[in-house]
Amino acid sequence: MSESRPTTRSRTVPAPRTPADGPPVAAPPAPPVRTPSRDVRRLLPVLPGLLMFAIAMIGAGRPVLSWDEVTSAEVASRSVPQILDVIPHIDAVFGPYYLFLHFWTALAGTGEIALRLPSILAMAGAVGITAEIGRRLFTPATGLIAGMLLCFVPNTSRYAAEARPYALACFFAALAFLLLVGAVQQGGGRLRWAGYGLSVVFLGLSHLIALTTLAAHAAYLAVHARDRLRPWAVTVGAAILPVLPIAYLGTTQEDTQLHWVAPITPARVHDMPGEITGSREVAWLLIGLAVLAVWRPGRRLVPIAVYALVPLAVVAAVSALISPMWVARYLLVVLAPLALLAAVALLAGSGERPRHTIARVVAVVLLLGFAAMPGERAVRKPTAKNGADYRTIAKIIGADVRPGDIVVYPNGNRAIRAGTAYYLRRQPAAPADVLVEVPSARTGWLIAHEYADAVPKVTGAARIWLVIADRRADPLTGRPDLAPLITAGYHRAGLWQPKSATVALYEKNA
Repeated sequence: MSESRPTTRSRTVPAPRTPADGPPVAAPPAPPVRTPSRDVRRLLPVLPGLLMFAIAMIGAGRPVLSWDEVTSAEVASRSVPQILDVIPHIDAVFGPYYLFLHFWTALAGTGEIALRLPSILAMAGAVGITAEIGRRLFTPATGLIAGMLLCFVPNTSRYAAEARPYALACFFAALAFLLLVGAVQQGGGRLRWAGYGLSVVFLGLSHLIALTTLAAHAAYLAVHARDRLRPWAVTVGAAILPVLPIAYLGTTQEDTQLHWVAPITPARVHDMPGEITGSREVAWLLIGLAVLAVWRPGRRLVPIAVYALVPLAVVAAVSALISPMWVARYLLVVLAPLALLAAVALLAGSGERPRHTIARVVAVVLLLGFAAMPGERAVRKPTAKNGADYRTIAKIIGADVRPGDIVVYPNGNRAIRAGTAYYLRRQPAAPADVLVEVPSARTGWLIAHEYADAVPKVTGAARIWLVIADRRADPLTGRPDLAPLITAGYHRAGLWQPKSATVALYEKNA
């Protein structure tokens, strides 16, 4: 009797691959795992941008429009052909901004906050982009701290709430640099170079002096990607072409555009850091930190140092050798690299414990915030900006205006007429501006043309409001051509002197 054996299920074993079968096929690499912490680090630069927006919105409508903002509001209210008519005569460098503001105000209105909102958004974007530059070139913490430092600089708030293109220049300067970094780090295809070139176009259109930041782009390529210098030069050359007509017109308008700028002196150079930041204490604290960062050797710091120093050097050289243009608001673009260098210095402890680094960062940020508080309050005062208190002037007139009243301004002063008219529109009634023969919108300039002989236009008025763009004991010295008429037939019924202005009311003698 034979013994039965359990049967086993046979398994097919693959034969080993022979050389004839070809090399073994490698499995495709697993896709990188995106962890929550990595996503959070990518989002860190958004936080300073949001903080900057929130800070800039605090009291954004409180300051009266500056004399330059008044010009922005008045020119933006013109038609497109009328705006284009101004560019060959004056303010060519601001022409693109006036056109942009024309379309913006058609949608958003012409209130103070509406006029300033593009600058607020631009400054918030500039801070966020600066933080992203810090993240890409250094560490996420570096970018975050640089963005936080910028939020506490008083002039980032002031020029965020300014209806002029300076915040836009800061935005496009930071954006252009970031797009160049992206083109190098992630491969510069045609689309990336086109986006970078477009940002350079807008950089030049926002403010010509901001183009000096392109030196930092050349420095970045020289350090990190010399093989990209040629496509970069071609892209920049093409991008600058649309800006050349504006630059040419700007040079021909130098006498009217920059006649008010004082010559550069050692004292003005010394004062410039405080004027750029809006606080002398904040300026020297940031400069001290930046110097500590530059003292540490590092190729990555070279482009940022160039970003901070070249605009200052170029404007100083031009001001000394050609024409004065040493103006703080023209140089706001250096704030971003200054904050980046300061952040690098704060995180540059060698071998120290993380808690010590954190303590140092917190202490310096708190110190900076404390030093910035007076400046932050100052830029939000109702009369913080340049020019007269047009809002108060309008309230004084609006509180006592009567039918038949007329208003007279100094002949040739663009801001006092435009600023008072802007705020008088909010009053129930306004006196007639009887001396205007050709409104400013139809002159191709910023100033209205008055009648050559003002006396017949004023004669017979029951009450005359005289508004002068400075404080004077005798307001009639502001209109000497009308002084004999008013002195002989009128008596002064009121005198007010708000900031940088004199308002006088003259009533006809009985």
